[in-house]
Amino acid sequence: MRGPRGACAAMLSLAAAAAMALAACGGDGDDPTPTPGSVETPAAATPTAATPGTSPTPAATAPAATPTPVVLTPTFTCANPITPLEARLNRGQQVELQGRVFGVMDRNGDAVLAVGAPLDALLRVEVVVPSGSRQNFPADPLLGFAGREVCVRGTVEEIGGILTIAATGPGELTVVQ
Repeated sequence: MRGPRGACAAMLSLAAAAAMALAACGGDGDDPTPTPGSVETPAAATPTAATPGTSPTPAATAPAATPTPVVLTPTFTCANPITPLEARLNRGQQVELQGRVFGVMDRNGDAVLAVGAPLDALLRVEVVVPSGSRQNFPADPLLGFAGREVCVRGTVEEIGGILTIAATGPGELTVVQ
């Protein structure tokens, strides 16, 4: 059995641990800044009162511009396509690959479409439209093919561990309806 000193020391240790846990979790709750991993958002600052004798002026807001959707029509039919997962089995071969574009990016002027998986996934197939070929398409490939089902004709190559197929015009890359 512990003596009074041992119980007191244990209580102080418990209180210190609780205080450190409280401090690590954000303190007393008055701080509007969320802690990492929390889903709270800080409360909005209280608006300041208008100066007596003046009327508040509403802030001018421009209507949000709605982007014009890019309409592309298929330029060829994907007759016997493979999937992005099957592309690994077809390195060095001419194929028709069909899949959804999960991400797009500009890489040194080249339009890169991540087909079959997002840009950070190893199983994606990158369809690369070289910078000099981007004008061959009716719309910028980054806008026209983003989020769409596409078919690409070309040779499957592996560059830096990522499978790629180059496309230089509408005869090699099209949307699928």
